[in-house]
Amino acid sequence: MATEDSGGILLDRELIDQIRKIEQATGRNDVLSGFVTKLEGSLRGFSASFSEHLARGDNAGAVRAAHTLKGTCRQLGAMGLGDLFAEIETVAKAGDFAEAKRKFEAGAALVTQSIEALKKA
Repeated sequence: MATEDSGGILLDRELIDQIRKIEQATGRNDVLSGFVTKLEGSLRGFSASFSEHLARGDNAGAVRAAHTLKGTCRQLGAMGLGDLFAEIETVAKAGDFAEAKRKFEAGAALVTQSIEALKKA
């Protein structure tokens, strides 16, 4: 089952349920929350990290930063965020780093909405 927002699928509940099953199997109740905390840190640092890669001329590193967040978001079931970072990755691969930054900034509400939804999941 998916949770939807106005732009599409926000969360994939099946993926979140799989993480919850891991919590049950290991007797821990902090697996998802730990992943969400790490994701929050990565999201907070993305813009600076992306810019640092570009300042060093490491275009591949900038693309890799977007790619990594895309995968992390999708693994946690934050499909909307994964889609955002897929778009950022695609634009960055095309060499339009200014547009990639604009996409990230324009996605601020989606980031907030997704993190809040993950915390409530």
